[in-house]
Amino acid sequence: MEKKLYFAPASYGRGKKHSEKAGKLSVSDKKEKSKKNHRAIKLMGFLLILAIIIIVIIWLLRGKTTTSGKYPEDVRNESFTCESDNVAYQILGELPNTKKNLKVSGIFKGRESLKSLSIIYTLHYDNYDEVVASEAVRHADMNFALSAAGFSPSKFNYKFSRFDSYLTLQLYATANDIDEIAAPFLMIDTNDELKVDVTTLGEYVSNYEAKGLSCKTTIEY
Repeated sequence: MEKKLYFAPASYGRGKKHSEKAGKLSVSDKKEKSKKNHRAIKLMGFLLILAIIIIVIIWLLRGKTTTSGKYPEDVRNESFTCESDNVAYQILGELPNTKKNLKVSGIFKGRESLKSLSIIYTLHYDNYDEVVASEAVRHADMNFALSAAGFSPSKFNYKFSRFDSYLTLQLYATANDIDEIAAPFLMIDTNDELKVDVTTLGEYVSNYEAKGLSCKTTIEY
């Protein structure tokens, strides 16, 4: 019997191996492609969030701003100080042969609006015993004057202080405290209708200079 010999083509087997190899590479390529797609998605997400943030900022800054006239400047505090060694604080009456110093200070917002006013009245005696005795009398005078005006003893946050041979009275008031009843305690004049018409820094300085005090201010008025 004649035997038939079969010879496989030279490329037989190579194609199979090549196909298997190609299959393996395609899986690797898919993984690499998947990684690239993941990075692209992350980048797109980041850019989307950034775009949203920018849109929100633009939305918050929306609107139209217009200005007209001169932009207002900051108004600084101005002040004055008036002082005398000869003028007495009238609420306590004249004190003959007693050395004294009267100082009035005011703080303003700009030149037109008073913020606060303070008075410091210092009496100088020969010794501490005279200071103690004088304080008792001056305290009574002050309380009597406040009561007669309808004020409580705490009005103007007033207080007496003793130090060696000195007795000092201090008063403090804000703009809201000042009216025709409070005016005498702060040495402020009233008009013919008994109303306080002293408002500006210049008017306050003129008020105290008319009483004999020498004044200094932070501005020319």
